[in-house]
Amino acid sequence: MKILRTLLRVALITMTVGGGFKGVILTVQLLASSDSSAVVQRVLVAMFLALYGFVAACGLWFACDRRRVRPLLAALAIQIPWVSTPLVVYKFAAGLYAVVSVGGPQDAGDLGVRFGAEALFGSTFRVAWLQEIPWSVGVNVAALVFFVVLWKFVAASAQPDVGAGLRSAARV
Repeated sequence: MKILRTLLRVALITMTVGGGFKGVILTVQLLASSDSSAVVQRVLVAMFLALYGFVAACGLWFACDRRRVRPLLAALAIQIPWVSTPLVVYKFAAGLYAVVSVGGPQDAGDLGVRFGAEALFGSTFRVAWLQEIPWSVGVNVAALVFFVVLWKFVAASAQPDVGAGLRSAARV
């Protein structure tokens, strides 16, 4: 059990700190190369720069103190939903993503529904609004799995009088 906790801790720190810093670097490069006249674009990119900074900071806090899991849960939660509609698009991942999605009938084939999946080690984001983009919703399964496992460790450690084994789970 201790090896599993250690592996989970290392994976979470690697994903959040590494993915967050990679996202910061890529987003700063995008900001530097973007057209200065597109103010709205710069604001949106700056928003994702802040999100990547938040993810990296949460990973660093967790690396320094194993009990700092609530900010880490928030950093994972913002990576779970992937939404793509003609009104708005939101996709955000830091470190690792494995997305499963279901889309509308455009290019769907015989079923009338389009299924998709993609995975990557790295960081990515996409935001758009009011564009001709097909409907789809997805879940970042990697972030969801890390979120659920971490939540279970937190819940198990919060239960009173469940034994030393579960109380030590707070030291994820």
